[in-house]
Amino acid sequence: MTTLTLYELNTKIRGILESEASQTYWVSGELSEGRQGPGGQYYGELVQRDDESDTVIARARINIWARTYNILSLRFLDETGQRLHPGIKVLLNVKVTFHEVYGYALTVQDIDGTYTLGDMARRRREILHRLEQDGIINDNRTLPLPVLLRHIAIVSSPNAAGYGDFCNQLHDNEYGLAFHTMLYPAIMQGRQAPDSIVMALEQVEADNATLAARGLMPFDVVVIIRGGGAVTDLCDFDSYTLAACIAQYPIPVVVGIGHDRDQTVLDHVSHTSVKTPTAAAAFIVEHQANALARLQELATRIPQAARTRIESERQRIHRIASLLPVSVGRLQERIRHRLDMLEQRIMGMNPDTLLRRGYSITTAAGNILHSISQVAEGDILVTRLEDGELHSRVICPHASK
Repeated sequence: MTTLTLYELNTKIRGILESEASQTYWVSGELSEGRQGPGGQYYGELVQRDDESDTVIARARINIWARTYNILSLRFLDETGQRLHPGIKVLLNVKVTFHEVYGYALTVQDIDGTYTLGDMARRRREILHRLEQDGIINDNRTLPLPVLLRHIAIVSSPNAAGYGDFCNQLHDNEYGLAFHTMLYPAIMQGRQAPDSIVMALEQVEADNATLAARGLMPFDVVVIIRGGGAVTDLCDFDSYTLAACIAQYPIPVVVGIGHDRDQTVLDHVSHTSVKTPTAAAAFIVEHQANALARLQELATRIPQAARTRIESERQRIHRIASLLPVSVGRLQERIRHRLDMLEQRIMGMNPDTLLRRGYSITTAAGNILHSISQVAEGDILVTRLEDGELHSRVICPHASK
């Protein structure tokens, strides 16, 4: 049995690998860590994660020699807008190396920036398709934006320059508008960002319900902001969980996460998407200024409309008043004519009038006679004529045949 020292075994392995020293491979994976040494050489680690469990199933050290790193990093920055950093997926052209002390490693010869961008785009398309299938992609976008945006919840890192820029732009606005803001801190970069932002949004919603229950003003809008960064940093925001939370959020969400060259899934599900935190503040200020201008216009138009209406009514009353004498005179004439007709009718039924016409009235014992049957022989009758009365006695009443 041949016995080898560890050094001898490692040397043997190195010899086997170096026998294929000219062979290179294109390898895809995720950068889990990396740093640049004092001499300019880059040291990092490449991992592969299981698609379902997200656990690491393969791992390898990588290094890039200083001169190669200077060339590749500049080209990668130009293609993707950022430097190499943990959390992004990369496609590397590598040569397998082995060192007796440091062991197995991959020496990077080249890097394909289009792979990194392509992976981000693919993932983004998959998330957007799922949101469309779930029927929620436009839910937040279609919420009505309040006329006044005075109470604002901000989801951001408290130490981020973007947060300070947003607050300065908002509170030092040229219109002198006042806003009430509340910060909900969250991690805005890295693998923990989506869960951290979701937790902040859940806290905003809980606080909003408490404010409403107490009769206080709830938040009018939620702003998610982050300062500038590389394009591939945006992959942290391409999360279905985070996108679904914003899409179904009951308050309008404004997103300004500092990007100019690309969009994230959040831009497709939020109510309003702008490029930067300062742009988010400018959007809110302009919205409020427009609302103020409309109120000022109404404040001018309402008194003017009231004065116009009052004047119109005054003229109408004057017209009616000018017609009243004529109308009253006609009414009086009609009434007078009616009274005359009634008087004539009444006078026509006056007994004195009837007597003057040759009629007479005969009474017996004070009762006006209408029939011969009302008297008997010997009754005294009084007949009233126009100029006096006649008294007579009934000798023998006879009924007419």
